[in-house]
This record gives sequence, structure tokens and C-alpha cells, in this order.
Amino acid sequence: MNKAQTESLEYNQCAKAVQQLNDFLSHELQPEEEELVQKHLLECNGCFEKFRFETTLLRTLREKVGHVQAPDGLRERILGLLHKSS
Repeated sequence: MNKAQTESLEYNQCAKAVQQLNDFLSHELQPEEEELVQKHLLECNGCFEKFRFETTLLRTLREKVGHVQAPDGLRERILGLLHKSS
């Protein structure tokens, strides 16, 4: 395999790994897909850094959201809208 083919293959693997980022982080991939993404992350520092950043961001958001309270009026309006749509 020549250098251009190798670079194209690596780009395609990175593009696919990034495309699967959300599903991977929320554990929604099939086991064989998850294994391929994990293998790619072990081999690709660029994708590993992206995934690490996203994981840290999601963890921080989850922690912060757990501490945020919506005003009662807003909460009631949202719940009312949800009940109307179902």
C-alpha cells in the first residue's frame, strides 16, 4: 500500500470514528462497532484527544445540569406542552 492509500485509509477511519462519537459515548454502538472505535482510539492520538475532550465536556455538563433548577412557572409550562403533544 502506498503512502496516499495509507493516508486515505487513516482519514476514512478517523472520519468514521468521529461520526460515531455520540453513539460511542452513550454506549449505543453494537459491540463489534464499539471494539473498532476503541481500537482506533488506541492507535490515533488525534481522535483520542477529540474523544477525551468530548467525554470531559459531557461529564461537566451532566454535573452542572444536575445542579440547575428551572423556575416553577417555566417547568409547569414545559410539562404542559409535553402533555399536549402526547
